[in-house]
Order: sequence, then structure tokens, then C-alpha cells
Amino acid sequence: QMATTKKRKVDAERPSFQEKWTNDYFFVEVKGKPVCLVCGDMLAVMEKANLERHYSSKHAKLSELGGQMRLDKINALQRSLELQQAAFTKPRCDRDNVIQTSYVVSELIAKKLRPHVEGEFVKECMVAAAELLAPDKVKLFQSVSLSRRTVSDRITDLAQDIEKTLKNSAGDFQFFSLACDETTDITNTAQLAVFVRGITAEFDTREELLSLEAMHGTTRGEDLFERLVLSMKKFELTFEKLSGLITDGAPAMVDSQKGLISLVKKELNRLSLDPSNLIICHCIIHQESLCAQSLRLNSVMSTVVSCINFVKSRGFNSLQFKELLNDLHSEYGDLVYNCEVRWLSHRNMLMRFYELRDEVRQFMEMKGKPVRELIDSKWLCDLAFMVDITKYLSELNVKLQGPNQLLSTLLSKVISFEAKLRLWKVQLERNNTMHFPTLEGQKPSTTLEYASECAKLIEAFNERFKDVKSKQMELNIFATPFNVEPADVPDNLQHEIIQLQSNDELKARYNNVPLLEFYKCYISNDEFPTLRRHALKYASVFGTTYCCEQFFSKLTITKSRLRSRLIYTNLEKQLRVATSSIPANITRLTQEKQFQP
Repeated sequence: QMATTKKRKVDAERPSFQEKWTNDYFFVEVKGKPVCLVCGDMLAVMEKANLERHYSSKHAKLSELGGQMRLDKINALQRSLELQQAAFTKPRCDRDNVIQTSYVVSELIAKKLRPHVEGEFVKECMVAAAELLAPDKVKLFQSVSLSRRTVSDRITDLAQDIEKTLKNSAGDFQFFSLACDETTDITNTAQLAVFVRGITAEFDTREELLSLEAMHGTTRGEDLFERLVLSMKKFELTFEKLSGLITDGAPAMVDSQKGLISLVKKELNRLSLDPSNLIICHCIIHQESLCAQSLRLNSVMSTVVSCINFVKSRGFNSLQFKELLNDLHSEYGDLVYNCEVRWLSHRNMLMRFYELRDEVRQFMEMKGKPVRELIDSKWLCDLAFMVDITKYLSELNVKLQGPNQLLSTLLSKVISFEAKLRLWKVQLERNNTMHFPTLEGQKPSTTLEYASECAKLIEAFNERFKDVKSKQMELNIFATPFNVEPADVPDNLQHEIIQLQSNDELKARYNNVPLLEFYKCYISNDEFPTLRRHALKYASVFGTTYCCEQFFSKLTITKSRLRSRLIYTNLEKQLRVATSSIPANITRLTQEKQFQP
């Protein structure tokens, strides 16, 4: 048998570079190799003998230099070498910065919902500014690619990077809920927005756009369900972790047979999962707006809207009314339009009309169209009550808005408002108008009718929020675990609730830190596994479709009359970059992109 000989490994035997070799032989180390400062030759092996041989054979005359003259020569050669290296590395650095600038500007265009073609205008501005502020850098600014196609490609790269990060994060979700809402864009194409709210084992929550689906055909429950399943598969989300589903209450969403919710429940049954564990919710903000519509003082709204339309829908009337307000030194400059779709506009419209009621009466009489209601004390009392009650309803609506709100917090705000309604009902039955300052200013003879309006609101709130209130005990266990009776909670939680309530230190922590931080830091999985899992589930649930409504506002701005031909894929990519809280990794994208001058 032939003996096998091992190949000699030079790298393993190579000694490290010694600083004295620079002074002795005019060599420095560059990327692990010895480089001659005089001629620039790079030797293969870092050995003293090789360096000495090269120095003796090619640069023996340098032996005459000694002392400070030798050090000056070495320093001068080192500076020369550094300049040569910089000449090669700087262009590479500049190219990376040019590409990165292209990504940063494209990201800003997407976040500001601007057309992609504006990249070219931005480049013109950058070059013009550079000519004045940094003339030596003008060529760099000119080499930044910001054409319409490039901006579109950059936004696509950014969106795909965000999607990749979201997909990786979704793998860590312990529970997630979905918010689904539908709108129609400028081209009458139905757009289904699906948002996900996921929570990790460390109680880190994330609300992100899952997908925007253009519904070119029908928008039945089956179609919505099919798109929902595809969105979940794209990000590898499973029904086993689905904790809740919130919708806008449209028939295609809530139909008992073929609606989206019923089809999701059928899918859970097919997977041998309990559909009753799924938290179904109709958007609380939408429900509150529907409750507000139960106010029956129709004579007030019809008269107010009729007067406003007469004044503002005719250009000459509007100008004359403004002149009248100016002559009377009115505090306000004009009336406010009403929008039936937006309940918050009712408050502003009624309040402004009430403040300008005398001016409106005078203007209508001047136009030969007197409004009898404006001199009717009973009608003015009705108007004053509507001003006050819409103010309270609008304040509640605003409190319910905002991202990352817990369902328990939203329900507590609704329950608090119901308690106020009951108080107002009792007080109005006794002619007490303390909490209705505008109505009090009209000095009504009786307020029983307004007490009945409060009763109608109470009935509407009870009816519309009964589904959410059915989960009140579970929400109380999550939000106020120290206040629930152990006997009233589910059997699997009773022992842990008793153990929790017996711990004074945990009670002190609960009162001093935010709720999710309390569960994250102090409710360990070893001591309270069931309670912690219960908290993860209810912390992951959407309470409103606020994220969808906010998203649709941006969709309307993006796909406008001037950009109606924006294709579906580009629309989704731009809106993902514009709405996501996940930052794209621009540095990595820059390194992967080849520079094209």
C-alpha cells in the first residue's frame, strides 16, 4: 500500500506580520499579504527571509537612509499607498451611496403617496441644489436613478423586503386576529383589505397589512373567503392560531349561511377546531355610529340641512352670507356642510349652525324664505339638545379610534358611556340639564322628551353590543384579573386566579405598569400557563376596523382620478410601504443591487 503524503498548507504555517519589518524592509501588511512600499509588489508568503531577499535584490540603495530620513521616506510611501487604495475604494463607496439614495427617495415617495414619476422632479431639485451647495458632487447627484420605472422597481423591492420580514415575524405569533373590510376605488373595482394583528410569546404585538385584494368579479362570501385563505397561506398563517375575526358588518361578511364568518367557522369545524373559541366582532366604531342614528329628532336635521344647502350650494348666496357675517363681526366665517357617511361631521355642522342661528334667520328672511323653526323656542331646544348629545357621541367616537387598541379597553369605554346615558336619562326626567349646557341656555319647560331620546340610545347600545358583552367575563379575566370572582371564571383558570390574587407583590406591579408589560414581565409561563395563554389570545384581538378605514383613506389618495390606471400590484406595493411599521432593510437591498450609471 502506497503511503499518502499530506499536502503542505502554507497558510497554517504563515507567521504574523511584525511592525519592525516596515522599518527594516519597507513592507506593510495589506489584507494579510506583505506589500512593498517602494515598488508595490505583493509577496505570496509572509516570511522574513522572503521580505529580506526582495529588499536586498531590488532596493539595496535604501540601506543608505537612516534615522529620521528613513522614517520620513516610509511615511511618505505609506501615504502614497493609502491614496492609491482610496482611489479604488472611493468609487465603490460612492456607487453604494448613489443606489441607497435612490432607495431612500423612492421610499419617501411611497410614504407620501406621491406618483412615481415625481422621482424625476426630485432629481432635478437635488441636482439644482448640488450645483449651488456642492459643485464637486454634482456628477454623483446626476447619477442617482429616479426614473418612473426605477422608482416603481425600488418600491417593489422595499415592499417585498417588508413582506419577507412580516412572514418571518408571523412564524413567532402565538395568536393572531384578522380585520376585513371592503371598499370601491375610483375605477369601481372592489378592494378587500385584510389586516393582521399578531402577538408573540413575549407580548409584542404587530398590526400590519396582510393583503389588498382586487375583486374583479363577484364579492360574495365565498369570494372573500377564498382570498382570505390565499392571504393566510402566503404568510404561512394557520387557522389553529386564529383568535378573532372583525368585519364591517356587510351582508357578504356576516350572512348566516354563506357569509365570510360562517365559512370561516365551517373551515374550523373541518379542521376539528372549536368555532366557539373564535372571537367574532362587528367594528365597535361602526356600531357606535349606527347607535347614534337612533336619535329621532328628524325635524332638527332636515331643517338645518335644508338651510345650509340653500346658503352654500348657490355661489352668490354663499358670498352674500359671508359678507353678512363680516358686517355683523361674527366669530365664524361660514357654515359647515353635513356628510351622512361621516357621523363626526354632525357635531361640527350642528354646533356651527346653532352659533349662527340668528345670522341664518336674518339671511333667510332677507332672501324671502323665512324659517319658522328659527323663532320656535321648542325647535331651538331640540337643536340645543342635538348639539350637546352629538358632542358626547363624537367624543366617544374619537376615543374609540387609533391603532393597537385592546378590545377590553374599547368595551370599557362603551360601558362607561352607557353609564353616562343612564345618568342623563334620570336627570332629564327631573328637568336637570346640568350636563347639557347648550340645552340649559334655552331654558326648556320640560325635558322628558330628551330623556326618552337617551333611553333610545341605551336600548340601541344594549342591542348592538350584546355580542361583545357576551365575552365580558373573559375580557375581565384578561384586563382586571384581581377584580374577578374565582368562582365565576372557567374551571381551568380558577386555581391560577386565586394564586394571582393572593400575591400582594403582583398586585402592586399590576397597578404600576401597563397591562401587556405586566403579563410579559411578571406572569410567568411556569406559574400561570393558562392565564398567560388566555391573555395572549385576548390581547391579539382587533376591536375595530380602524386600520382598514385609515388604509382606505390612503388608497383613495393613491388611486385618484389622475392615477386611475395604477395597476393592482403597484398599488398594493406602494400602500404596503406607506402603511407598514416595519422598516425595509435598505442597506442590504443596496448591496444586492448592481450599479448602472
